[in-house]
Amino acid sequence: MAHCNKKTKYNNGGLVARKEFKGIGSIEGNVSGNSSYRAGSVSASTKVGNNTRVTASRFKDSMGNSANNYSLEKQMKNNSSARLNKNSVSYSKGIGKGFTLKAEFNKNAGRDIAGRPIKNQTVMSISKPL
Repeated sequence: MAHCNKKTKYNNGGLVARKEFKGIGSIEGNVSGNSSYRAGSVSASTKVGNNTRVTASRFKDSMGNSANNYSLEKQMKNNSSARLNKNSVSYSKGIGKGFTLKAEFNKNAGRDIAGRPIKNQTVMSISKPL
């Protein structure tokens, strides 16, 4: 039997519960809402091989929106990682003094302010936490 840790927290009417299975993976659920809107999600992840993580998630809300996502993330040498999602691929690298360089290609990035779909978007950014 695998050792597991369970964490639960509440925030602004929402519940986040996470169960960690030591050496195997984790399951996390999020539920939130009020009298006019409710939303929930669940995700499961596990380590595969050395420094590689596979994650699957599902989201649904009271307005009929729902989504599935799958991702594969690999931690590499020199403080870098690569991530492959259902609709995107990204690479990030720590470049020193807390800065991170990230390049991402997204084949379905959502909608612009006029409501038109954004397809095949490429973004490069440099960030540093405050």
